[in-house]
Amino acid sequence: MIKQLTERQEESTIQRGTTSRFRLTRPAIIDICVVLVLFIVALIPRIQLANQLDMVTDEIVYIWGGKVYFPLLTHLQFTSPAWHYNYEHPPLVKLLIGFTLACNSRLGHPLTTLQAGRVPSIVMGVLLIAAIYWLGRRPFGRTVATLAALCLAVSPWLAYFSALAYLDMTMTALATIAFLLLWYAVQRPWMYLLVGVFLGLAADSKYPAVFLVPGMVLYALYYTFFIRPRLGEASKLPWKWWLGAMLLSPLVFLLVDPAIWTNPPVKLFQSFFFEWNHSSNGHLTFMAGAAYEHMPRWTIFYMLGAKLSVFLTLPALGFIVYAIVKLVRYHRAPNTVAPMEAASVVFLSIWLVSAVAMYGLLNIVVGTHYYLPVVPPIALSGAFGLAVLLRYRRSLLWKQRSSQAVAIDGTPLDEQKISLVRPYTPLNARAGITIALMVLILTIPHLIGLVTIPDAEGYTSELFPNENASLQVAYPGYRDAVLWLADNDKGPARVGLVAISSATLGSGPQDEQSWYYYNQDLPKQLSLSTVTPSDRTYKSDYLVWPMHLQQRGYTIPEPWRSHIVHTVTGGNTIYCYILSR
Repeated sequence: MIKQLTERQEESTIQRGTTSRFRLTRPAIIDICVVLVLFIVALIPRIQLANQLDMVTDEIVYIWGGKVYFPLLTHLQFTSPAWHYNYEHPPLVKLLIGFTLACNSRLGHPLTTLQAGRVPSIVMGVLLIAAIYWLGRRPFGRTVATLAALCLAVSPWLAYFSALAYLDMTMTALATIAFLLLWYAVQRPWMYLLVGVFLGLAADSKYPAVFLVPGMVLYALYYTFFIRPRLGEASKLPWKWWLGAMLLSPLVFLLVDPAIWTNPPVKLFQSFFFEWNHSSNGHLTFMAGAAYEHMPRWTIFYMLGAKLSVFLTLPALGFIVYAIVKLVRYHRAPNTVAPMEAASVVFLSIWLVSAVAMYGLLNIVVGTHYYLPVVPPIALSGAFGLAVLLRYRRSLLWKQRSSQAVAIDGTPLDEQKISLVRPYTPLNARAGITIALMVLILTIPHLIGLVTIPDAEGYTSELFPNENASLQVAYPGYRDAVLWLADNDKGPARVGLVAISSATLGSGPQDEQSWYYYNQDLPKQLSLSTVTPSDRTYKSDYLVWPMHLQQRGYTIPEPWRSHIVHTVTGGNTIYCYILSR
């Protein structure tokens, strides 16, 4: 009888334990809540900016590419010469834009064409934030991953480019996921295939994604030869999985690039050759008070310093010093540093240093978006460095009372039979205060910039007063200027939109590759036309002169210079001037 009762008690205990396996644990609930909060925090500014931003130059090209590519794909017309349109950039983002445009059309156009074209960047911008947390928990801890993700969720720089129909945010999100997956792949070699897939998709968004490959190779080799042996694992190279990833990545790239299917070697060569010529010829760009055709080698440090808060970049520099010290100790006195702790530091430091080094090679930079893939490792390094500086360690927020395994009702359990369920003490007040302080340090500067600088493009860090004197202002502000004129000049007027060439803004409302096509809702009492800086005389009553033309040497003509009636600004940055006859 006693034996039967004991067996029933054990069976009941095991059933309770088995049932608990299907319940959400506290860490799982925390992860879900954090992801939801990050999702909302990141989504709000991106949607708002996507609704208010004027069309920026290259958006027309990519939206039109989506209109061309997606119907070709759905009708399986892979030999059509229409694939040659904008062939110098791979097609993934343009296909995604085409997909959202098609969905918008099927739903009865709830969004404008411009808004629908920006949806992929919004989605990828939010996915980037979620991925930094979700995939960064294991190597860096929940606190560091949360701080980095939250900092970038409210970054004016990332929010701005997440709200444009550009290629860079999709490339950055996919390339970041590929690098973060590498942490798991070195421990589970089959995941190298996933790394290869995401890397191929990132390259299908924009070619510079491959600049992360040297750092990925370096970390894989370091882990294999210096981490695994100290974990007691065989240091045998996972050649089969490496080879599989090396083959799968270009295969994915080819499968998602129908434009080159007819003759891949020739088409790829033509695409790369176009990019090479473009880089060789250079592009006139304003930076640090001067206009350059090819950027100096220190450009990346200058731009990152201007577009990210010093409360993020300075702790990231501190992390590099910490990483060097930690790795020296790991190799000289192995018992003082745990192998996985060293692996975490090496992983992040290699990602950061290799990304800065590789993207720093770009000497033709027409905008700050070229350096977006460097931002995730800087954010993680900054959060990591700040945690080290404030002496915060992982798992300090919640402490375990006992190492004794217990069930939900508190009875001891056999660890061999069921999973561990450990109770936690209340919040560690000191650790909570430290986390709150880190949140304020890393998010408040970016958040202030996000809510105080209209259109977000004019944000600069605490060291720089504005973009006018620091970086080229990409945002033209034509729409904002026209709306201001409509509010302040009620009568009919002729408005000249100044652009480098008459073709820059397109021919008119009937041209789908035209700025006018996407701005047909502007007040009708204003007659809009494109004029150029080379025009000797202007018949317009008003001129809208973008700051980026002024920065690149296209100065305002003397007769108009003294008739500036308004400036469209973002914070302390001037986007464009409104000039009166």
